[in-house]
Amino acid sequence: MILSPAFHCQAMERNNILIYLNYTQAELDAQYNQVTLVPDLSPYMEHWTKASAEARATLECNLDVAYGPGEVELLDIFSSKQERTPIHVHLHGGAWRRIGKEHVSYHAPPFVDAGAIFIALNFGLAPRYTLDEIIDQIRKAIKWIWENANTFNGDRDRIFLSGVSSGAHLAANILADGWRSSYGLPEDVIKGAVLASGPYDLEPVRLSARNEYLKLDQASADRSNPLKHIPASGPPIFVCWGDGELDEFRRQGEAFAQAWQAAGNDCQMLKIENCNHFDVGTLFGQADSAIIKAALAQMSI
Repeated sequence: MILSPAFHCQAMERNNILIYLNYTQAELDAQYNQVTLVPDLSPYMEHWTKASAEARATLECNLDVAYGPGEVELLDIFSSKQERTPIHVHLHGGAWRRIGKEHVSYHAPPFVDAGAIFIALNFGLAPRYTLDEIIDQIRKAIKWIWENANTFNGDRDRIFLSGVSSGAHLAANILADGWRSSYGLPEDVIKGAVLASGPYDLEPVRLSARNEYLKLDQASADRSNPLKHIPASGPPIFVCWGDGELDEFRRQGEAFAQAWQAAGNDCQMLKIENCNHFDVGTLFGQADSAIIKAALAQMSI
């Protein structure tokens, strides 16, 4: 079949329609596909898996502690020998649909060595779980940690948070306004947070290929959009991204940090040199990294 010139023009027009900012659909999809940054992701996965296994083998830890009735509602506690120590809770990345708490145990040593308790949190993954359900699980986990801190020598008045990639988005939702009272938590339950390489505005995510498994409509995207729920009195946060990130992840980090500051909240922001998206995650396991230094400074340890 021979296609007419008019058909070709219409196809070109469709391909050139701007979906978000100056991005066509294909360009926007590419902006939310971080695996394009590296030729092979397996060396990162191998490092995270091996280093995490070593951390679990060498540190005192209580694994697979249930914070709720669901099969995925589990957390790992890496203990401190001191009493009433600060608690750092980490939310893993993975595009809301991959990996689990067992892949981020390697983050624990810098925190435990500094005298803090480190908790790696598990939660449901898309598409089996909706974003609303995932965020609810994490809120329940924070409630469990706050209510049970004394059972593992933690100080419930010094709970801190971090997240990387999609975990940073989830962490930003825990910092968001309007939910703590309904869970029986104080407004200042989180005393500080480190957010790395996250998407904080879900509108472009909803419009991208990511939505094939997130299945967000406008209302659900708005509910889970941290940029639309900046608290009037939030804790100090540290927002960072790598200089080798995709443009959208750099833009999103800057936009969220600026919105946090515009609301009168304390926010430090940093572009980390010589790091792509996956390098930034690896920095959580390095005691001399800017990320760990910022997290420990928030805890004053």
